[in-house]
Order: sequence, then C-alpha cells, then structure tokens
Amino acid sequence: MSNNLLSIGLSGLNAAQWGLTTTGNNISNAATPGYTLEKVTYTEASGQYTASGYLGNGVQTANVTRQYSQYLTTQVNNTTASSSAASTNYSMLSQLNNLVGDPTTGIATGISNYFSGLQSVANSPSSTSARQSLISSAQTLADQINTAGQNYDQLRQSVNTQLTNAATQINTYTKQIADLNQQIGAQTAGGQSPNQLMDQRDQAVASLSSLVGVSVVQQSNGNYNVFVGNGQPLVVGNTNYTLQTVNSPSDPSEMTLAYTNTSGTTQTAANTQYLSEDSLSGGVVGGLIDFRTQTLDPAQAKLGAIATSFAAQLNGQNALGVDLNGQAGGALFSTGTPSVYSNARNQGSGTVSVTLANSTTPPTSDYTLSYDGTNYNLTDSTGKSMGTITPPSSTVAGMNISVSGTMQKGDSFTIQPTRSSLDNFSLATTSPSAIAAGSPAITSAATANTGTGAITSATVTSGYSIPTDIKLTYNSTAGGFTSNVALTVGTTTYPANTTIPYSSSTGLTVSANGVSATISGKPSNGDVFNVAANKGGTSDGSNALAMSNLVTAKSLNSNTDTLTGAYANYVNDIGNQTNQLKATSTSQTALLTQATSAQQSVQGVNLNEEAANLMQYQQLYQANSKVIQIASTLFQTILGALN
Repeated sequence: MSNNLLSIGLSGLNAAQWGLTTTGNNISNAATPGYTLEKVTYTEASGQYTASGYLGNGVQTANVTRQYSQYLTTQVNNTTASSSAASTNYSMLSQLNNLVGDPTTGIATGISNYFSGLQSVANSPSSTSARQSLISSAQTLADQINTAGQNYDQLRQSVNTQLTNAATQINTYTKQIADLNQQIGAQTAGGQSPNQLMDQRDQAVASLSSLVGVSVVQQSNGNYNVFVGNGQPLVVGNTNYTLQTVNSPSDPSEMTLAYTNTSGTTQTAANTQYLSEDSLSGGVVGGLIDFRTQTLDPAQAKLGAIATSFAAQLNGQNALGVDLNGQAGGALFSTGTPSVYSNARNQGSGTVSVTLANSTTPPTSDYTLSYDGTNYNLTDSTGKSMGTITPPSSTVAGMNISVSGTMQKGDSFTIQPTRSSLDNFSLATTSPSAIAAGSPAITSAATANTGTGAITSATVTSGYSIPTDIKLTYNSTAGGFTSNVALTVGTTTYPANTTIPYSSSTGLTVSANGVSATISGKPSNGDVFNVAANKGGTSDGSNALAMSNLVTAKSLNSNTDTLTGAYANYVNDIGNQTNQLKATSTSQTALLTQATSAQQSVQGVNLNEEAANLMQYQQLYQANSKVIQIASTLFQTILGALN
C-alpha cells in the first residue's frame, strides 16, 4: 500500500516538475521573437485491478505542446506581407514625391522662366542680353530635366539593388526552412514534436513573409511546402529553390526575379525560369514591383511626354520665324527618340520601329506590342488594349509603328515613346541669334492712311511662302479691299484685283500661301495695308510672342492640358498617390498590430498567468512531496511493526 502511494507521489512530483520546467521556460522566453507558449499535457495513469476495484496509479506526463494556431499565424503572415509591401511602396514613393515637389529640382519654375524670357525677347527682339538670358534659362531648364531623368534612373537602380538584396535574404530563409523540415522530420519520428525547431521554422516563414507574399501548405509528415505567386515553389520538403535577379527580358534597365540556373548550362533568356511580376505580391518584393510598375515607369513616361511636347512646340514655332540673320529658324531643343526593346525570349527575327505621329501631342504611357500568331496587339502599361497593327505599319496611340521580319507566336516588344527624353533633353543651339523672334512676314499700315483701321502681325503656318508682297487697298465705294494677289478668306478665294467684302464689326482675316493677317477698325477710302517678307529679323518680335503664348496652348492629354497644367497634374498625381499610400500603409500597420495581438492572445506568454501557474505547480510539488513523506513514514511504521 505504501509502495503504491509512493509511486503515486513520485508521478505527481514528476508532473509538477514538468509543469515548473515548462512554466519557467515560458517565462524565460516571454520576449523571444517567434516563441510559442508551451503547455504540459497530463493523463491519468492506468489503474491497477484489485478485488475492490481499479486502484489509481497516479499521473503521466503525455507531452509538452505548443499553443499554436495555424489560422492566426497565417493571418499574421499574410498581414505582414501586405504591411511590408505598403511600407516599401510608400517609402519609395515618398522619395519620388520629395524630388518632384522640390522647387529646386522641379521643372515648373524652369518652364515659367523660359516663357518669361521669350516675352522679353518679343519686347526687345534685337537685344543681345535678352536673347542670352533666354539661352541661359533654356540651359537651366535642360539641366533640370536631365536631373529629373537621373533621379528616375537612380530610383530604378535602387529598386534593382533592393530586389537583389531581397532575393539573397529569401534564399537564406528558404534554406533554413528546408533544413528545419529535415530536422523536424527526423526528430518527430521518435513520437514527440521538437517545439523549439518548429518555432524556428515558423519564425523563418514570418521573416520570409516580410520579403514576399507566400502560401504555406503543411504536409501529413509535418513538413512545410512554401509557394510564391501562382504556385511557384520555394520550399518542397527538404529542398529549397533559390532565386536570383536577372535583367528583365522586356526591359534590360530593370531587374526581375528568376530561379537560379542549377543545370550547369550557360544561362540564357530562353532557359531562364522567370517569376511573373504580375503574380508577385506582398513583402518588400511586391512593394518594389508595385512602385516600379504603378508609379515610377508611368510617371517617367508622363514627364518625358511633357519634355517632348515642350521641345516639339518650341521647335515648331521657331521654324516659323526668322532669326537675327534673316534665316528661317531651326531647332532650339533636341530630345531622345522612342525606345523599342525586343523581348529577350522572342523566337522570331522580327523587328519593330517607332516614331511619334505628332511630337507636340505625344503618348503618355509605355506600351507592349505582342504577336499572337495572327494579330499584332498593342496594350498600354495598364494592360488596356490600344488596337492592332496592320503590317507593314500603322498609326496607333499617337505612334507610327512599323513591323518587319518574321514573328513567332508569343513574341513581344516593349515601346517607350518618351522615357528617354529626360536623359537626352538638350539645347540644339546655344547661339542667341538662332532664336527666330521675328515673323517671316511683316505687316504695316501706310503712313498716309487716315482711317482707324489696323492690321495685326502676320502669322504663318508650316510650308508658307512669300513670293510677292501683298498690298491691300480699301475702296469705300465697293465696300471692301482689293489685293494685288489672290487671297483666301475662310473657304473663299478672291482673285487679284477683285473686291473682298469688309465689315468693321467683324474685321477681315486674309491668307495666302500660309501667311495670314487680320484687319480691324474703320479704314478710310484709299487706306493701304501691306504684308511683306521680313528680311532683317531685328525689329519684329511677333514670333517670339507666339512662342511665349505656347504656355497656354492645350496640347497634352488629348488637347486638354497646357505644358504647365500637365506638369502640375503630374506633380499632383504623385502627391495624391503618396497620400493615399500613406493612409494604406498606416491601415496595414494597424491590421498587422491587430492580427499580432490576436495571435499573441493564444500563442504568446502571459506573465501574470504564468506566475499563477508557477504557484500552482509549486503547491503541487509540495503536496506530492508530502504524499511521498507520508508513504515513507507508513513504510517505516510497517517495518517497525514487523520487527
């Protein structure tokens, strides 16, 4: 009897010791990252049969289990991936927002200063200092645009570097998970779970989730299989699949993730297993890719379009004027040409060339041209279809696109119409005299005129010619003007020496060979107005005035935005995206806090609870010690009675 009591006391003492040890371990690891609360599981020992019934044999310590919730852990991992992605995206976007919003690096001031300089030249077309000041403003603007391009290039390189670092860290964690799978599998074969190793594996998965969104599938043997994207494996059993960063097949300036080539063959685009960027979400990797595809690339394309339109408009108007030497104006600025990248995985020998249909209204996106075996489909950066190309060339989305050679199904090309304009923006001339401030045609009213009629400065269009000076004489009896050459009013052409009706209430705009002028007011009989070729270009600033008026010309975004308006919208869009993403990042952080709190309420160590457990197990230990003491006393009493 005393022997049975002694066994019961010893089992209780052992159980209490396990409880104290486990509780002490919980308390010690209360601040350990990834530690999961442990609990001792007890079972009653099998009873001993007697004639009076089964007699209890004490307690058995079954195992020590983790208070683990797969659902809550998955929630934390998913929220960690979302929060990390939002935080990374916001961090990069904040840098871009600070750059475009900085008045010293933004180009809004440069554009305004240049147009103000044109106004000064228009007021004093022969002033060398005004012209030189305009050239200085142009160079400042070019430097600012180049700086903007360099900033974009640096941000893109930063994304590339961070992706490379993330790939290295991902490989570290996936190898750790695979190694732990092997160790856990070996130790689980003994019948008990290695809680410490399982905690380490869960912590590795949590760290991996901060780098890229993953899904975890637990196998029947306890192994974790880890997948990314649309089911691409990172860990399967004891094997981890390593990643690397390689040049994107569609854009060599950008890095993308791919599996490391372990075949021993030379790695080419054809045998590289790329991970689709569309399927990579969450974590640092997802945040970087989102920033690059949703903000960086589109924003650079938009700013490049502004720079392209600015140069094209100024060059076009300057070509319609005459410089200080009386020569037709040339280009003031030069920009880059559209870039076309053949996808590195293309199987065909086809090529694509692109020019802008109208550089003053360029497209504001990047595009992909893909061949499906039948059609050449053009999509923008959002995936929206822009139409199809009919070989050998078509004009779609503001671009003249030509295809040649033999295409294979699946071949694709990346088209960047304006992105290179930032890095390649420069002055085509630094000569002040090259500014074609004067109109090639000048107007004048005869000094003998007695009426109040007036004639505006002449305007010209592309392809103009002034073979003969135009002389307009007012005939009050006929109620109109006669001209020495044929003139056009609206859609009506009047031969030379015929009367062109005139009304002072509406005025009269005449044109010939691309040259136009408007007469207004009340001329007197015999008043004469002349339109002649400008042979000097020193006293007329009408073309410089026309160039300065381009600041209000709506040429961008389907002719709804001016240059300055388009730039303001560009800055506002980035600012709005930054504010929205800040709110998203804050919200995701709050969700992560909530998910972590929910997980810790189950898996975390509650020191107050553990202190109570410590007292409980201490009392249990003392009580069982008392049982052993009584059993020992009884045994000594029996021995004494026998003696």
